[in-house]
Amino acid sequence: MSKKYYLITGAVIAVALVGAVLVRPDPSSGVGAFDIETATVEIGEVAQIVSASGAVRALTTVEVGSQVSGQITELNADFNSEVKAGDIIARIDPQTFESRVESAKADVQSAQANLAVQKANIVSAEANLAQAERDFARQEALYAADAVARSTLEDNERALAVARANLDVSRAQLRTGNASLSQRNAALKSTQVDLERTIIRSPIDGVVISRNVDVGQTVAASFSAPVLFTIAQNLEDIRIDAAVVESDIGGINAGDTAEFNVDAYPDQTFRGVVEQVRLASETLQNVVTYTVVIEARNPNGRLLPGMTANVEITADKREDVLRIAETAIRFRPPANGPEVIEAVQGDARGARGQGRGQAGGGLQFLDGLDIDPTKKETIQSNLRIEMQAARESMGDRAQFDRNAMRQRMQATTDKVLRANLTDEEYKRVQNAMSERASITTVEAYKQTPDGKLEKQTVTLGLQDGSYAEILRGAADGDTFVTRARAITSGE
Repeated sequence: MSKKYYLITGAVIAVALVGAVLVRPDPSSGVGAFDIETATVEIGEVAQIVSASGAVRALTTVEVGSQVSGQITELNADFNSEVKAGDIIARIDPQTFESRVESAKADVQSAQANLAVQKANIVSAEANLAQAERDFARQEALYAADAVARSTLEDNERALAVARANLDVSRAQLRTGNASLSQRNAALKSTQVDLERTIIRSPIDGVVISRNVDVGQTVAASFSAPVLFTIAQNLEDIRIDAAVVESDIGGINAGDTAEFNVDAYPDQTFRGVVEQVRLASETLQNVVTYTVVIEARNPNGRLLPGMTANVEITADKREDVLRIAETAIRFRPPANGPEVIEAVQGDARGARGQGRGQAGGGLQFLDGLDIDPTKKETIQSNLRIEMQAARESMGDRAQFDRNAMRQRMQATTDKVLRANLTDEEYKRVQNAMSERASITTVEAYKQTPDGKLEKQTVTLGLQDGSYAEILRGAADGDTFVTRARAITSGE
């Protein structure tokens, strides 16, 4: 190759090196050294979803047991049998109970015979008394005429008293006989009830989902009624008892929508509604959960009792609000990243929901709720007194056990509100306090035209894990940084 070729090639390489040095960003400046990713503020919905799991069950499930002991001689229902109320589904050997009934009937007949004897004795005692009264009357007349001795009159008087006593005794024996007959009748009725209980009937219309006995098996009902069958009343109307951890239970209320699926049909989504949030808690391995009952329809009977349902409950939902991807509010500039500057005072623009109250103390949660000013003053005065009493009652614990103190203050506030507000006002206040509890203030970052990051304060409302509702600090179309990735020399 010629000398001229080497000179031209060397010149080209030199120019390329100079150009690379000129266009490469200065790492110390922080401008252009990072690949910036952003998310745009938009209008949409934000839904708080709570995940839980629970077992499918029928609306009403009845355990059918036996109140008498004996051997099962007949079974007329099996697993999945459809039964009607009153249908005979099993029988227990009735021989022992039939013999008891016969014995009780004989006792009743004996008591009836004794009662007839007592009635006859009364008739005899009444006749004897009548004769004694006539004899005494004659002797009394003769004694008045001085025709008989006084001893004869006294003998007749004594006979009259004995006849009266005998009549009283006979009447008392009749009452005893009546009581004995009633007792025998009650014993007969009891044995007849036990005999009737050897016939096991379905108490409801439904489907047998469990059978726990076989023909020939002996059941013992000495201490508790053994369960023979479990009957579900209506599998078209089901319930799910979902266990929700305590950190998520606050936003769940009756009427919230829910979606769930089961392992048997992983590609199908079922829908339901929260029917009840039970107050009783359960603690398992130091995890506190509450039972949320979800109502759902099962028209095809595909959902079976006992299936595990994976539930997602829409605890709260906001539509047509400003929202931003949560990656933007979680972003923090790297230590060697672009320069960060503060936003110009007053530059943050208001967003929808600006009128919402900010989190804070005092009685701000009563603002805008149409509460009478006099009630507000009373509540404030009572709160001041009750809070002071709460602090004094806790003593030194108030300084060290802040969690207990916070719970005490919340309970005190609730007590004062209930005492001074109507049910409707109290409900409005609770909703407002719940909404305010979800408000947080964070710092987000915008990229300026010169490559710097501008820190801006944004007030957030509801967050669902993907998006966060913006209450203040941004407007529709604003962009915030979600990621700043350093550009390596090879890129």
